[in-house]
Amino acid sequence: MSSTDAILVTPGQKDSFRQGTVPVIDEIGPGELLLEVVAVGICGTDAEICEGLYGQAPAGHEALVLGHESLCRVVQAGSDATGFKPGDLVVPIVRRPCPERCPACAVGRWDECLTGHYQEHGIKGLDGFLRGRLVLDADAVVSAPAALGEFAVLTEPLTIVEKALERALQIHTAPGHPQTGLVTGAGPVGILAALLLRSRGLDVYVVDQRPADSPKARFVESMGGHYIDDTKTPFEKAGPAGGFDIGLEATGYAPLVFRALSALAQNGVLALTGVTGGHHSLDIDVNLMNSTMVLENQAMVGSVNAARAHYERAVQDLAGFGVQFPGLLEQVITARHPLADFAKALQKGPDDIKTIVTLG
Repeated sequence: MSSTDAILVTPGQKDSFRQGTVPVIDEIGPGELLLEVVAVGICGTDAEICEGLYGQAPAGHEALVLGHESLCRVVQAGSDATGFKPGDLVVPIVRRPCPERCPACAVGRWDECLTGHYQEHGIKGLDGFLRGRLVLDADAVVSAPAALGEFAVLTEPLTIVEKALERALQIHTAPGHPQTGLVTGAGPVGILAALLLRSRGLDVYVVDQRPADSPKARFVESMGGHYIDDTKTPFEKAGPAGGFDIGLEATGYAPLVFRALSALAQNGVLALTGVTGGHHSLDIDVNLMNSTMVLENQAMVGSVNAARAHYERAVQDLAGFGVQFPGLLEQVITARHPLADFAKALQKGPDDIKTIVTLG
């Protein structure tokens, strides 16, 4: 057994992240893959784990290897790992099913696990991908086309949007395809949500608090979307007169959630993907909200994590983005750092979209 460099954290202890080493199995089983990590995306979840807010190390361990958004390359494939060969790019699936194999996990819908005993790489009970090499079961990854290159590291955050949009469209069954989309937040999930909605032909409005001449604003406009600086013009006034058919909320900021809900069109659906901690009190006219949602046939739905089908769809859509929106994927990744500079990767600027750590 050899070892590999990794970024470790002691869950529950603020600023406990550090570079260390972890063991790597040298001999793989028939259905396993030996992988080298190419790149890992850094997001708010990683920062919150480093703040000591949550996280769970594997059973019997004090430390957790960080990183859940990843892209890997196959080094060696076991005899039963059909369809994989050395050099192939793969994206590991973050969440794994609960040991009880509840009805949801039993059919591959671990994103809707009923026991809550699922595990998540780099978050809950399973080591993550901020390390040089690791071994995974072949059924725990999805293939990525070589042409995508490092941009396949965007697969996991896009899966969040894929599932959220799927849920929204399952509800929005009124005659006529949804025409307008609202995205609140121009972070990585919000930007990918805008790309996904535009690729589906929707007229998309993205709301953030950066100036109208900022890189994020220019990015949205370059895809044919509309950018709204909510500090200058409330998005309720800048959007389409009839409201938004589909809303994807990517901030988790409660006041913005209810503002987005109030901006829906008749039959509109708002899907929530953002989560924030703490408490936030609001004064809301719940009678008006209830009446509007009933009379306008509106819905609000939460969405978390993703299943294999969402990963496979995300890989396909990323490839499609490269064709439909030439040069834009290159602008989504705004900062790259080596493993040794992980601390810098946590320091996100206001105009950054996605920061990645490069390993291979």
